Amino acid sequence: MCDPVRVTVKGVCVTETGDGVLAPVVIMEDDGHRLIPLFVGLAEAISIHQALSGDISPRPTTHDLFISTLERFNAKVTSVLIDDLDGGVYFARLEVSVDSDHREIDARPSDCMALALRSGAPIHIKEEVMSEACVDKEDLGDLKEIGDYI
Repeated sequence: MCDPVRVTVKGVCVTETGDGVLAPVVIMEDDGHRLIPLFVGLAEAISIHQALSGDISPRPTTHDLFISTLERFNAKVTSVLIDDLDGGVYFARLEVSVDSDHREIDARPSDCMALALRSGAPIHIKEEVMSEACVDKEDLGDLKEIGDYI
């Protein structure tokens, strides 16, 4: 079995779907310049965008609250693994550690990304998922930065 591939979140964009609706999409890239588009909800897209751009909300967001709660218990997010793709739906696990105790928590990839970006934790994708889901830049279509819409 191949080791998971480390990815970086390149940005949060919006794209027009076939029926004319704007949909938020997170673009991730590995060291080999393979791109993965991951469609997310609007709230998660805004949260990920804020984490990437260093924007600080005047009041804690849900993801900020989760990180603060972990810190209060001397816990931290240590990594994220996007480990499955089934019927167009991605699955992920959030690894949280307290001292030497490491636990994995099933979570949506969008929440995992928002938390990893806030905590500086690495994001990995299983090679099988990466190979199945990666696209060429031309396949991404006309993407617009989400910052233009929020």
